[in-house]
Amino acid sequence: MAPGRGAASGCRARGVCMATQTALCKAAAGHRQLVLQLGGSADGPQLREERHRRSAEVRELSVGLQSALLAWLRQSMGPQERRELERLWVLFLSALELFLQDLCCAHHLCSIFSPGVGGVTPLHTGLGGWRGGGPELPPVHPCLEEEMEQVRAMLVEMESTANIPLWTVESMHVVGPGEGTAPASHSSGPGTGSCCRVL
Repeated sequence: MAPGRGAASGCRARGVCMATQTALCKAAAGHRQLVLQLGGSADGPQLREERHRRSAEVRELSVGLQSALLAWLRQSMGPQERRELERLWVLFLSALELFLQDLCCAHHLCSIFSPGVGGVTPLHTGLGGWRGGGPELPPVHPCLEEEMEQVRAMLVEMESTANIPLWTVESMHVVGPGEGTAPASHSSGPGTGSCCRVL
C-alpha cells in the first residue's frame, strides 16, 4: 500500500472509530439509566422493551467498533497512530465491561421484580394490572442471558485478538476550568471528559 493511501486510510479508520466510540458511550449511558429504573415506580413493559432495544443498539455499535478497530490494527501505522489505536482499544474494552455489569444488574433486577409464586411480586408499580392477588410485571426478558453471553464472548475475542497489554495505557482525567490544566498532549480533543495515554 502506498504511504499516502495508507495515511488516508488510517485517518478514515480513526475517524470512524472515534465517532462509533462516542455513539457507543451515549447508547450505553442511556441503557444504564433504564437499568437503574428497573424495579422502581417507572418499571413496566415499555421500560423493559426500551432497555432491550437500547441494549441491541449498544451491541450493534460494539460489533461495528470491533470490526473497525481490527481493520485499523491490520494496517501499517506509525507510533502515534499505534498509541491512538491502543487508547481507543482500552476505552472500548472498558465500555464493554461496564455494559456487561449493567446487563448483569438488569438480569438480577428483572429476576427479583418479576411475578413469583402465585403471580405475587415484591413491588406494585401502578403501571400493571392485578393478577392472582398481586401486581403484574413483565417477566425477565428471555434474551437477557443471550445478551450477556454475547458481550462476554466479544470481550474474550477482543482480549485475545490484539496484543495490547492494558497496563501500558494510563487513564487520565482532563480537569475542568478552575481545577488546573491537563497536559495538552494527553487530551483526545475538546470537550473530552477523560482519556488515557500509553505509558
